[in-house]
This record gives sequence, C-alpha cells and structure tokens, in this order.
Amino acid sequence: MTSKYWYKKTAVITGASSGIGACVALKLANAGITVIGLARRVELIEELNNQITGEGKIHAYCCDLNDEPSILEAFKWIQEKFTTFQILVCNAGMIKANFLSESPTSDIKQLYDLNVFSTTICLREGLRAMRSTPNLNCHIIIMNSILGHRVPDVSMPLFSVYPASKHAIAALCQTVRQEIQFLKLNIKLTSINPGMVDTDFLKVYATASKMPKLNTEDVAQALYYTLETPPHVQVEDVTLQSVPIHGE
Repeated sequence: MTSKYWYKKTAVITGASSGIGACVALKLANAGITVIGLARRVELIEELNNQITGEGKIHAYCCDLNDEPSILEAFKWIQEKFTTFQILVCNAGMIKANFLSESPTSDIKQLYDLNVFSTTICLREGLRAMRSTPNLNCHIIIMNSILGHRVPDVSMPLFSVYPASKHAIAALCQTVRQEIQFLKLNIKLTSINPGMVDTDFLKVYATASKMPKLNTEDVAQALYYTLETPPHVQVEDVTLQSVPIHGE
C-alpha cells in the first residue's frame, strides 16, 4: 500500500493543534490527504493550512478530548460531513511531572482521563466508523511512549502515573489487534513509541534540556513509514529515541 492509496483519503488526528499532532497533520496534508484535526485550540489547527505545500487540506473541529460527549459529537460531525475516514491518529496526551506522593487526585484523574479514557473512546469510535465500511483498508495509529514499555532509572523520578497510563495503552493496542483479527476487518493498528521529543510537552522536565531529543518531524516520518507499508505488512510497534552524535 503506497502513498497513492492514501491520496485524497481522510485522516482524523486528535491533539492536532501543536507538537507531534500538528507536524503529523502537515505531513499527511502534504501527501494529498484530507486531515481533520481535533483539539480545543482550533485557530492553531486552521493556521497550519498556511504551511501546506501539497494537495491536502486541514479542517479543524473544536473538541474537548477530556469530555466524552464532546468526543462523540466530533465523530458524529465527521461522519456527517465526510462520510468515512481511513486513518485515525490518537495523539492527544499529557504529562504532569511530580512524585506520586505529592500528586493531587485531580492531577492523577486528569492524566488518566486524557491518556487512557479519551484515547480508548476515540479508538472505539474510530473502530465503529471503520467497521461500517468493511471493504476499505484503514489504519489506526496510537501515539504511545517509550515509557509505555519500560521505565528508566533517572536522577529525579517525577514520572508519577504517566508510565502507568502508557502501559495501559500498550495493552489496549494488543487486545484491539486481536479484536480486529477476530472480526476480520481490514484495519492495521500501529503504536508509535518515541523517547524524548523536543516539544512544549517536555518542558515540565527541567533536567531534559541537556539530553538528546527527537524532533517532531522524526516522529511524523516514523508514522508515515508505517502508512507506506503494503497491505500484508502490519508494523505493530515503532520505538525510536535520539542518541548523541559523538565528535560534533
């Protein structure tokens, strides 16, 4: 399945207003894909159209991804306006740097709500929409984290429940792949697991400033690679992180 298959197809991206989500939205639009970006800051998504050099377009829809009714209304609007979509990128997430012993319940709940509950609801609604058009080849991509697979020893362990939320998503990806196979759906599911990425998301860790980091284009390119694979190839996990370049 080459980029020619996805040309003029439709993709939905959550958390598309900044960071990795915005970079992915631009990359797909430049490949001729119609992109629907879901986030609260719709003006930032709409401004991305000024940077498109390809034949795609980015549409913005205001969606509070912490609120289930808002998510359901967004997917209803997408199906009414675009009928169907072939790509779903569940990208929205958050981190709160703190010790668990010092984390207020409100912070813990907000993190689980966005990283786990919201992602699960978006994944469910995406599956339902894609299942309604079973003859189409579709692809779901979950933006996870290297912390969803292992937790490194660090000098200041301020991870709190963030790795736990990402481990939950890693398990969810495995169960949903089994469901897709059982239902005989033409849907691939890929988990992208980046290490530290140079975005505002990372500014909560002051010690991260001197460590090697990926940029958003690195992650978007890895995601695009998974879309480019032929129909019989499913890339289940892509783990990438930056390494120092010695001698520079």
